[in-house]
Amino acid sequence: MEATEELNPKRKVSLVSKEAEHFDRPLLFSILAMEYPSNNIGVQKAIKWISSALEIWEDETTSAYKAYCDLGQAVYRLDISKLNDEEITLRGFYNLLTLDCGGISSDSFDLIKEKLLVMSALERKWFIRYWLKISRNGINEGLVKKMVAKYYDKKLSEVKTHTNFNSIFDTCTYYEMNETPPTNLSHGRFVKPMLAKELPMKEWPKNKIVDYKYDGNRYQIHKEGDSVIIFNRKGNIVTPQFQDVVEKVREYPVHRCILDGEIYPIKDDGSPAEHKLMATRVHSKNHEEAREKVKVKWVIFDCLKYRIITLMDMPYSDRLTMMKELPDQAHRMPEDGDILAFYNRAINDGFEGIIVKDATLPYEAGKRSKGWAKYKPPRIEVDVVITSAKYGEGKRGNVFASFDIAVKGDSDYISVGSVGTGFTEAELLMLTNKLRTTIEKYDNGVYHFLPRVVLEVSADLVTKDKHGNVGLRFPRMKRIRDDKFASDINTEDDLERWI
Repeated sequence: MEATEELNPKRKVSLVSKEAEHFDRPLLFSILAMEYPSNNIGVQKAIKWISSALEIWEDETTSAYKAYCDLGQAVYRLDISKLNDEEITLRGFYNLLTLDCGGISSDSFDLIKEKLLVMSALERKWFIRYWLKISRNGINEGLVKKMVAKYYDKKLSEVKTHTNFNSIFDTCTYYEMNETPPTNLSHGRFVKPMLAKELPMKEWPKNKIVDYKYDGNRYQIHKEGDSVIIFNRKGNIVTPQFQDVVEKVREYPVHRCILDGEIYPIKDDGSPAEHKLMATRVHSKNHEEAREKVKVKWVIFDCLKYRIITLMDMPYSDRLTMMKELPDQAHRMPEDGDILAFYNRAINDGFEGIIVKDATLPYEAGKRSKGWAKYKPPRIEVDVVITSAKYGEGKRGNVFASFDIAVKGDSDYISVGSVGTGFTEAELLMLTNKLRTTIEKYDNGVYHFLPRVVLEVSADLVTKDKHGNVGLRFPRMKRIRDDKFASDINTEDDLERWI
């Protein structure tokens, strides 16, 4: 990692793929892609743990962190011992990364302290960076796939296909055995969802199928007999939160299927309710109580596998034909329907808008495709990441109340303004607690965060100043997107389309 830090992407790929032969490749590539579970550690907690473990004054660690804006580098500079005889293995490194860092009195702290004390300064630097999931070496999942392709002499498109059906670790494990990773789908193997874009009408597909756009959360449901597994769009299992949906899917007239769809909150009369109610179903520890408080509806808009047949390579129209006997289908426009009239009906019925889909397109797992176009009311809706925040005033003096937001640029996040409206008091408190665990630095009243928390905001329009900087006019928070990664947010190119 030290050798790759200053290299350009092409040379990083070349160096890592060359040196990979000396390592456990599946483990190496999965670590580089940060393909390990959340460990509940943030910068502030890490400062406390490291200071306690290494017997450094916490103020000293904090000062060094402020100086370097990088905790790994700060601890490296604080340390005077540059060498150590005890070897830290890659497996040991991975095991430390995956420890749940709940509290400093836990076994996890004791283990991390034990290993920090025998690590060299350089090992500490890179452990801390990967522990916090801030590698600062320019290596992301996309670059890791290029490394995998080069090392195993595969086409990049082939690696991308295999990693849509398998983790990077599993993909490399199959390659090590000279076997082809499975792409035929199986019960319990999550597939990355196909995603839609907001596109102008002139870019809509010609041969189209049009559905209502539901204001809920995206889920993938696997059914095999009575076994039903519900994955959220991140690939996490959320079956316990939706036992009412499980019961419904168990009654479907098919033994085996993998379905793509949405779960959204409903009122007593069955009409759509405010999306914020989904938080109760998603986050409540008492699932039965949450089920009573918030009724939901499940709708299917795609099918990846039906009985023993994998459908992903079929055109969308054929996939719909295969799944036609299933209930709970998305509301769909008739073939001879008027698309704008259908859109007006969707809005009148309380839904978000419509999705215009290319009838000829296969299911493009993990891709944000032009073949699926969102169409909503004129206010622009954008997924952004929170980069910094300030505390409020008066009754909001104890919570963050103004948030700087950004979209993805070519190599970094691009600021598009700030948002401070649309939040409930409970949401501000929840965001404050969540963001406190991701603080990267503090500067003159502003807290800067790791890009972890995603919001969906609406705005009047996209603006562009004389320097070419894009921004959002009158942004307002619509919802907190716990179901999305920062890598899923909108890009600067997306905003350019709306100018």
